[in-house]
Amino acid sequence: MSKNFYLENLGCFRNQVDAEYIIASMEQSGYTLVKDSSEAQTIVVNTCGFIESAKQESIDTFFELRKAHPDAKIIVAGCLAQRYGDELLEMLPEANAIFGNRAPELLPKIMEQVEKGERVTFFPQELTTSPMRKNLLSHARSAFLKIAEGCIHHCTFCAIPKIRGQLVSRTIDDVLREFDELLARGIFEINLIAQDLASFGREQGGPGNLVELLTRMLERKGHFWIRPFYIHPDTFPDGLIELMQADSRLLPYFDLPFQHADARILKMMARYGDKEKYLELLKRIRTALPHAVIRSTFLVGFPGENRKDFGELLDFQEKAQIDWVGIFTYSREEQTASFRLQDDDSFEKSKPEAKRRKTVIEHRQSKITEALLARWTGVEMDVLIEERVEGSDLYLGRSYLQAPEVDGLIVLKGLSNAPLSPGAVVRARINAPKGVDLEAEQIA
Repeated sequence: MSKNFYLENLGCFRNQVDAEYIIASMEQSGYTLVKDSSEAQTIVVNTCGFIESAKQESIDTFFELRKAHPDAKIIVAGCLAQRYGDELLEMLPEANAIFGNRAPELLPKIMEQVEKGERVTFFPQELTTSPMRKNLLSHARSAFLKIAEGCIHHCTFCAIPKIRGQLVSRTIDDVLREFDELLARGIFEINLIAQDLASFGREQGGPGNLVELLTRMLERKGHFWIRPFYIHPDTFPDGLIELMQADSRLLPYFDLPFQHADARILKMMARYGDKEKYLELLKRIRTALPHAVIRSTFLVGFPGENRKDFGELLDFQEKAQIDWVGIFTYSREEQTASFRLQDDDSFEKSKPEAKRRKTVIEHRQSKITEALLARWTGVEMDVLIEERVEGSDLYLGRSYLQAPEVDGLIVLKGLSNAPLSPGAVVRARINAPKGVDLEAEQIA
């Protein structure tokens, strides 16, 4: 009898990479991935447990799959499983197993017990050598490469250290091995991820060795993109800007989660920057790299945030002129230091104002983003094609300006006599902004 399994992945880029490792290890153990859950004897739900809405989505997805497939073995894996541990097995008697997120490639270790009908939990702690990911869940010729797990920071609003653990970095050689494997497969865009790239190697003492890793990567020959994600602005690594100046394959794309700009709120968040320091960092980047693109996230509604604090954030938003911003409202999460700053009643009462502030920032940001996009009109750049617009010579793609999934796109008019396939990299001229996207035409 064939051993088919189905995987439902929820959550962020990190979860996507974990899901790819699960798939690779299951296939190496003789299982076959299927696209239809009705064909599977085993279903893996790779959950997210970061904030309340993600936790609820994970639980709802589990019950939907259990209802649809009462005879299947269902494993709850990922962040929700790691966060609540053995408790989740009691909370979900319908689950056959609970599997953590620290070493997703070890999932096959419990499959024999699951197939025998045993209910098990397994929470591996070690980082192992990751298997080759044959099935990537990203767009053609784009992949995510995780260089570290866990977090060295202790932001008071964040449950990541409880979910992902303390920082454990992969060795440079192990990262390079996987990097080389991806390049050999023809991957063009490699997106580096961790909870904080700048912390890579810092658990071993010293300032970390992200720049050393990137330098080693750039010793490889060929045309490719390296896109760094998630660089904590309070630990911005020395040498990164200079490396980008020296090699354009390291994209001048900076993902800097500022979260706030008011010094009092940042201190309560256990972050150590302020508006002036963050503006100075942006000035430093843009002076050295005028074509740099900045992404950030803002968090509104943190306990104690008043009108003056929010005004500081709005002032920072106006002065910073950030290209892409994601705005989130505070979620009161147990096991975080900020949890005790409010009770349930106060948190519920604060939600409407937090949502209003989120709307205010979103409205302002849409104008900022559209104005910043206009500066690319007439500029030529490479575009990585993601898909064709059916029945036309239009394509959706991205340049270095846009990270996968989170930013806008380039709507490209291709050459009518030369259809493009997903994964193609073509030269294009930007014609005009359109909302959060850019219209462009392929250059012959």
